[in-house]
Amino acid sequence: MVKYKLGVICWTVCCLLALTYNLGAQQRQSDSMRLKQYLRNKHIADSIQKAKSEAYKAYKKPSVNVVTYDSKGNKVEHGMDHTGRKTKTTTYVVPAVLNRPFSPDTINKDSVQLKVYKSKYRLQVYHKGHLLTAYKCVFGPNCTQQKMQEGDRRTPEGTFTILNVKDHDKWEKFMLLDYPNEESRRIFENAKANRLIPESARIGGNVGIHGIWLNGDNVIDMKHNWTDGCVALKNKDVAELSQIIRAGATQITIFP
Repeated sequence: MVKYKLGVICWTVCCLLALTYNLGAQQRQSDSMRLKQYLRNKHIADSIQKAKSEAYKAYKKPSVNVVTYDSKGNKVEHGMDHTGRKTKTTTYVVPAVLNRPFSPDTINKDSVQLKVYKSKYRLQVYHKGHLLTAYKCVFGPNCTQQKMQEGDRRTPEGTFTILNVKDHDKWEKFMLLDYPNEESRRIFENAKANRLIPESARIGGNVGIHGIWLNGDNVIDMKHNWTDGCVALKNKDVAELSQIIRAGATQITIFP
């Protein structure tokens, strides 16, 4: 009888242990499934948030920078998004060198170099490597393009030497450049070879720096390009500039 009771007790304990184990296994399986589901949902939520963040950054990030110049010659950079809406405007202030006064008697003509920036409508004067002063200037109607042939009314780009400085009855002064030089001829021949200009085209010449007609300074201020390819300054500016030029030596570099 005692053995029978012990057997019943052992069987009962085993059943309880088995039941407890099964319940624990089910609980562990349920917890594991909940954890997997949580991680899956979190991954989906993180992916959605990342996609939204990247899309927002792409929308806000300027895709185009438009550069202009204000009335003082400062560079103004406009950031534009993909819709064309302005997102940011940055102004880069240039030093106040426009028509900065100087004494021609203190200038070593052999240390003068000129730089022209067609896109800025500026002629800058350097003395011993330092920016001395700057003048407003204009060009031919097609000033943004490189000169290729006679009659295209484009201002040539490159480095040239000022051959001579002469008085001019209409434009105050005329400083003749050594256009066409070797580089100009190479550009001209390449244009012909690539059929960009007619075979009968001529390279042209008589390009220089000069003033403007009497009381015509407002044309320079309005950036009205009217020459046949020369660089035009106000008369008082070209007269001042002519005092520090060494004919046959002073170089001028013209940039787009």
